[in-house]
Amino acid sequence: MELQQIRISRFRSLKDVTFLATSFLAMFMVLAVLPNLPAAEPATPPLVYNAVSDTRHYAKPELPKLGPAGFAFQDPTFHCPLLRVSDEKTIEGRSIVTPATAFSNPWNADSTLFCVLADGVRNIPFRFDPKTMTASRIEGLPMLPEMFNEITFSRHDPTICFGKDRNREGITKFDFSTGKSVDFIDVGKLTGLEIGYLGTLSISANDVLALIFGGPGQDASPYVLLYDLKTNKYRVWNTKEATVDGKAVADAPHFTQHSGLIDLSGRYFVTLGPGVHGPIVWDTTTDQIYPVTAQNEGHYALGFGQMVNCARPWTFRPALDAKSVDNVKHLVEQPAGDPYFAYDSHASWTNAQPDAQVPVLVSSYHIEESGDPKCVWGDEIIALATDGSGKVWRFAHSRSTVHTRGQTPTDSKGYNFWDCPRGNVSQDGRFFMFTSNWEETLGKDAQGRVREDAFIVKLESVGSDHAPNK
Repeated sequence: MELQQIRISRFRSLKDVTFLATSFLAMFMVLAVLPNLPAAEPATPPLVYNAVSDTRHYAKPELPKLGPAGFAFQDPTFHCPLLRVSDEKTIEGRSIVTPATAFSNPWNADSTLFCVLADGVRNIPFRFDPKTMTASRIEGLPMLPEMFNEITFSRHDPTICFGKDRNREGITKFDFSTGKSVDFIDVGKLTGLEIGYLGTLSISANDVLALIFGGPGQDASPYVLLYDLKTNKYRVWNTKEATVDGKAVADAPHFTQHSGLIDLSGRYFVTLGPGVHGPIVWDTTTDQIYPVTAQNEGHYALGFGQMVNCARPWTFRPALDAKSVDNVKHLVEQPAGDPYFAYDSHASWTNAQPDAQVPVLVSSYHIEESGDPKCVWGDEIIALATDGSGKVWRFAHSRSTVHTRGQTPTDSKGYNFWDCPRGNVSQDGRFFMFTSNWEETLGKDAQGRVREDAFIVKLESVGSDHAPNK
């Protein structure tokens, strides 16, 4: 499997059927309307961070001992505040994780709401106070009704999110101010196409929803739906037949999709899948479809017409049009004398802005069996400047142990995708939510596998001199 591939959740056992049925019953029994959510003015994302910024390797200190969900503490190396969001009591001993894709948008526009996932399937909403850095469950709303896998929040309205309704085979809109699903896009009826699998869902800053769908499952989806929420107009790219709105596109590749997303400007949709090497771009203004060929490996994140790739080193594409897409710049250079950086990583850039070069957030990790190469920025949550300065800010060690791929999936020591410390930056660029198994100390789930929990780190050091412990 190539580095950029991302596995989407499946039900872990037949017990999920009971779990889902119970969750639906709880939704239908909710009678009270949610109280009005506190309105907060969305903050401008930082261009620089008040945090450690150097190229030293810092060995991980003794693992901090955790309290229950709601426990607040500091990263012992980089002195940034941390919050444990969940524990084994959150949902029946299940793992509580961040979305499968780091480019998902589980934070609302003013950082007062976020969602995490029970076993990667059902959305658990939380209120969040960015001033006190505290999170709490929403009374009467244990889970979002009808929405499976990751949701995406509006870029403008802090009370609105969108999700995939697998039962009705479409996109549903949820309003936190009323506690109800308020709209539904019937994808099959709209497009006249067979739905099948519902893949990644994303939204642009100008309110264009993008959904991958069709086929029997991930890696076999042939369709991309772009739906403009302002005009109710839509477009469809058939990647298997290389057509857009039913018309053949010259030189476009034929393939099915693994995952993809729309950029924040709403102009570009970028996807990848079996049969193509690296991301494929659909420019919806020119209707050109073309590959990203230069240094195209690794997970990716999109800003406003720009891309960051988790290549080695991390790379930045200032423009995504066909003539410019392979003009690549390195965000950082390998520090002199440092072991070669060979970690995997995920990038999150939902804090990107149209008129400023905002840092991109990255979480990195290594496979336990390969041994820790002890190089800078490994197993860390960091921010990379996109303005050409080469700056890197360091916030926390993720403390998640990841085992080798290919081991028996039921083996508690085998590879588990959810152990990867994927994370999602808040839209205001001030918080980062990530998954960790806390070096396999969070107990076991019902299937005997190591549990994971969700954590939040504030992207600011509280150390007076911002120097890590030696």
